Amino acid sequence: MGQSSGNRRTVELLARLMGAGWAVALSIAGGAGGGFWLDGQFDTSPVLTLVGLAIGIVVAFAGMIRILSAMWNGNSDGSAGEPGNGARR
Repeated sequence: MGQSSGNRRTVELLARLMGAGWAVALSIAGGAGGGFWLDGQFDTSPVLTLVGLAIGIVVAFAGMIRILSAMWNGNSDGSAGEPGNGARR
């Protein structure tokens, strides 16, 4: 039973980390893609692409901090607002 529980925790951790990676990638790609599209609409190349990229990086960084702090505190729902909720003792 101990081996199965350890494997389950490892799989859950890997799934959360993969989800965090996708969140970072989509935030950065979405910001850059949105800026690129706006550059095409307003003929301001590459200004809005760089602004969108910067916004995407900031959003990705903030999201990564939130996800990792929730994982560090042991919250299974991903919320970092309640420290100690579900923490291991």
